[in-house]
Amino acid sequence: MHPLLWIAAGLLLASCATAPPEERALAARVDADALRVIGNILRHEEPPPPAPRLVRELLARPFAAIDAAWVFERSVPAALRKLVEPAAIQPGGPVDIRELLEPYLAQLAEAQRVLSGAQRGAPIDAAALLRELEQGLPSAARVKEAALVDAAQIERATALFLEANARLVQSLRAAHGRLRFPATAQRYQSAAGTVSIGTSGSDAHAAGAAVIVDPGGDDTYEREPVVGGAVAVIVDLGGDDRYRGSDIAIHGLAAILDFAGDDVYESSGPGWGAAFAGASILLDFAGNDVYASGLFGQGAAAAGLGALIDLSGSDGYRLRAAGQGLGLAGGIGLLWDRSGDDRYTAGGLRDAYDRGAGISFAQGAAVGVRASLGGGIGILRDDGGNDDYVAEMFAQGTGYYYGLGLLWDRGGADRYRAVRYAQGNGVHEAVGVLRDEAGNDRYELTVGVGQGMGLDLAVGILADLGGDDRYAAPNLAQGSATANGIGLLLDTGGADEWRLDQANGWGRVDWARGLPSLGLLLFDPARASFLRQDRGVPAPHAETAIAHEAEGEGRCPPPAGLPAAAGIELAEALRSLGPGLVSGQVDGAVFRFALERLGNDVDSALAELPEGDFDVAWPLAAALRCALAGADEATAAGMWDGMERVLKARRATPFAGPIALALRARPAPAAQMERMLGPLSAHPHCSVRVAALSLQRSAIAAQAALRSDCWRLQARALKLLAELGVAPENLDAVPGFLRQGFQASGKRSE
Repeated sequence: MHPLLWIAAGLLLASCATAPPEERALAARVDADALRVIGNILRHEEPPPPAPRLVRELLARPFAAIDAAWVFERSVPAALRKLVEPAAIQPGGPVDIRELLEPYLAQLAEAQRVLSGAQRGAPIDAAALLRELEQGLPSAARVKEAALVDAAQIERATALFLEANARLVQSLRAAHGRLRFPATAQRYQSAAGTVSIGTSGSDAHAAGAAVIVDPGGDDTYEREPVVGGAVAVIVDLGGDDRYRGSDIAIHGLAAILDFAGDDVYESSGPGWGAAFAGASILLDFAGNDVYASGLFGQGAAAAGLGALIDLSGSDGYRLRAAGQGLGLAGGIGLLWDRSGDDRYTAGGLRDAYDRGAGISFAQGAAVGVRASLGGGIGILRDDGGNDDYVAEMFAQGTGYYYGLGLLWDRGGADRYRAVRYAQGNGVHEAVGVLRDEAGNDRYELTVGVGQGMGLDLAVGILADLGGDDRYAAPNLAQGSATANGIGLLLDTGGADEWRLDQANGWGRVDWARGLPSLGLLLFDPARASFLRQDRGVPAPHAETAIAHEAEGEGRCPPPAGLPAAAGIELAEALRSLGPGLVSGQVDGAVFRFALERLGNDVDSALAELPEGDFDVAWPLAAALRCALAGADEATAAGMWDGMERVLKARRATPFAGPIALALRARPAPAAQMERMLGPLSAHPHCSVRVAALSLQRSAIAAQAALRSDCWRLQARALKLLAELGVAPENLDAVPGFLRQGFQASGKRSE
């Protein structure tokens, strides 16, 4: 067998401990065509949703994601990075605080002006958003609302805001010991709003001022949401301070600059570097600090920038869910801790699919609205110390639907604990990376799906660059992939231990859609030990046979004994069926309603469904197939007629895929099938043309499909020709991994 074939099926590499984990070195050892599978599939389906350009680049060049410094520089605005640059103390005379604030206030006013110009249409409903954040993530409708603002204007306003704060920080640090404050507290009006100046005592500052400056003391600050283009800045120069309330910028600009002290930031709601169509930053320079948030905080953003930066001290971060470096659509969320032994803890939201834990969306996570809006960029960066990371699902370097999640730890003996979808995991056209650069580290997953795992056209990478490390997971981990994903676990040094309970990992993957998935595990064979269910096993080796993921379409739930549900819309019914279709516990009355609605008038039923809503679209495929498969002859005839009308009315109908799957379960009469195969074969989405080719079963059509640039269609054509016993006529356009899977006779070699 040609070596490139097993590389494309799944790859396990033994690497010397000193081999650099550079993109070029890795790419040279893998079939180049296999690295382009994700891009080829995506190019022939729906156009990509609005998403960061960097995500699309990394899906095309997956190994580039190993370079966390490059990803960080590409993602984090230079003006934000400038905030942490040191400043030398300058000699001179006293500096009056009001004189120092004058240019800053003018710059804030300009940033406000630009931000106000970003509004398009109705203002964001801040009250509705805050109500949603009491229970979970913002709804898809709310995130889309944020996406309607002018992104370029938001970016410009954010840049002006960051630059103004960077200049202020530099000026304050340069004038250290020379600042002169009024003898008593003062309030006055400025172009940016009310300015409040505190005292060196223990002050209590209410919310409402645009800028609060306090010279010292153990102070208490109340925070409230910053909305409607407002600005709210706190500058505290010393003392053990306490911050309370809801600290989120909703189409506003917010900042907390705390220069010293052991501080407590406590909120039961969103806060501490949380932004929605605006910008919010929290910069703490020193002290052993405590951060506690409800939902959405500690570096979280949608359509804007949310950042929490802590420069020193051993800190504690506690979050209910959704933060600690979270990017939603159009957002960059950053938590950056420069030093200290830190503890990061994230809980989870209830999971409707009951996959073993709650949904964290935390610690370097990015989440999109599937089939509608791509995710943002979420980064947790820790530069040193022995750190502890605890989360549930979707955490610790995870990306979901065109999002990029990165957890980058630069040193220390660290421990990572999560349940599932974590520790370098990309899910559905996304990128998730965990990079740890030094220390004896521990990685633990209680369910699996992570530790360098790519799920469904996604990239998941875990790179550990030094130390004696321990990895433990039950399944689908440690260099694993499914459904044409790419999973990489790279460990370039130390005596490492790998524990995996089941076979799905250590470079073992299956092909899907007729194309490769790619799993890679790089390790030092002289110093590695492998255990399966606590028993030592020989070092794994690369798979040489190609295995394919099952193409099963699922069973139809048995007919319910209850009458069909009433008083609901079809879209609502389908959306509620999704979790039950996964678990096998479908609400029988709701399912019967969906079957009857589709069976009685399929074309009008489809016309009432929203487009671009994945939670409706995928249950529809199952319901439509089951409705046709179980229909009596008269109902089936009516459904075929309705499906034909849908296909004829709109060439690019989004319902072509579900219709093709239903026809596969129960084909229409020959003449009618021929009429429907025409629009299905000409559909712009390659997945629909693949289904049409399977239904058509024509050697002539299969030979023509080999000339397509859609690899998925080529794979199905080769499979069909093998089943028909017909040799391919021309393989010039077919990638190497597919050509090598066939013998000269044209039959597949399994």
